[in-house]
Amino acid sequence: MSEHTSRAPQQMPEAQPAAVASGVSKARRNLLRASMIGGPTLIALKPASVIACSCKLPSGFTVSGNASRGPKNCADPSEVASVWKPRTTKTANGKDAYGNTIYEHRYRTKNGQVLTIHSGKLLSDLGITRGSYSGTTVGAWMNTGDTSDTGLFMACYVTAWAHSNGSNFPTKNTLRDMWNAAVATTAGYTVPNQTQKWDKAQVIGYLRFLTSQAPA
Repeated sequence: MSEHTSRAPQQMPEAQPAAVASGVSKARRNLLRASMIGGPTLIALKPASVIACSCKLPSGFTVSGNASRGPKNCADPSEVASVWKPRTTKTANGKDAYGNTIYEHRYRTKNGQVLTIHSGKLLSDLGITRGSYSGTTVGAWMNTGDTSDTGLFMACYVTAWAHSNGSNFPTKNTLRDMWNAAVATTAGYTVPNQTQKWDKAQVIGYLRFLTSQAPA
């Protein structure tokens, strides 16, 4: 028994002064509070994707009449005409023969990027065939509404101008070719990797898909 009792007792940690202990405790509380506040903030500040739209390309999309086989709407669709229509920026672009400044109402993305395409741009300058449709400018077609053929096309066309790299959304040239071949004329549009040509109803059905307006 004496052997056990003769051992020196284990040394206990030296007590911290009250002021130090209080400071450490306060620092820990502040750290915990900051972590709880900072967590959601980091999530909220996560940057958005550069490519704003992501939809199936024509080669991976099958239509039957006006409806698609598969998903009814695009996962990350194009904005519709009524959204694009008012969102323009008045931009100076040189002077006319009389020295007056020429202004263009250029379309602007939701992130504030001002595009070079503007409401007064002639369809013929873009290689777009009118067919039996009225209106000669981008703005005239954008004004025809979200569900009209020309409004559907122009909303998707300007979206492609802004965002498309050809892998997440059809390019503006692809959309132009689809329109010219199957809507403005009756030749039909040959989709890459598909053998059957799309007619007008199928192209319009695809445009509805791109703008999340496919029939339920």
